Amino acid sequence: EAFDPLIQRPLAIKTIRRALLSSDEKSAEAIARFKTEAQAAGRLSHPGIAAVYEYGEDDQCVYIAMEYVSGNTLREYILRKTVFAEEDVLSIMSQLLDALGYAHSRKVLHRDIKPANLMITRDGRLKITDFGIARVETNGVTVMGAVIGTPGYMAPEQIVGEQIDFRVDLYALGVILWECCTGKILW
Repeated sequence: EAFDPLIQRPLAIKTIRRALLSSDEKSAEAIARFKTEAQAAGRLSHPGIAAVYEYGEDDQCVYIAMEYVSGNTLREYILRKTVFAEEDVLSIMSQLLDALGYAHSRKVLHRDIKPANLMITRDGRLKITDFGIARVETNGVTVMGAVIGTPGYMAPEQIVGEQIDFRVDLYALGVILWECCTGKILW
């Protein structure tokens, strides 16, 4: 959490310190994913998606300045065994569908929709965060072979490295819906 004194607003800053990185391929991949997150989320402007304000690099670090979302993750609610009222589940799911519909219409797949990446603000607004493994589609289908995500929320075709599309995010939404309705973690 940080504060922008010029614009007078709180913001979140995500960093990767270069001193902690080695010069190997994994470090380059980490920076590339970080940049992808900034590019994917940065091209989206929707009330249900945490806004990216700036991406930058210098000798010490790589950083993303983004909207600070005050609240709790959906994961925290589920782990506390929160019993959601039907109208709360409907609100969460409709907000998530709306934000994903917007992202998908702009050819952005999140690919890691899970409760830990969904913030619920104090007034009940949902915000999708962490576009670190997002994929920007060019022809409606993403490339095969890249198996990344959180296994319990991954669609079968994503797990086996087949071609994927927007339905991988909808699959994850279905798992989250089940968890919110039952209070149990699927995996």
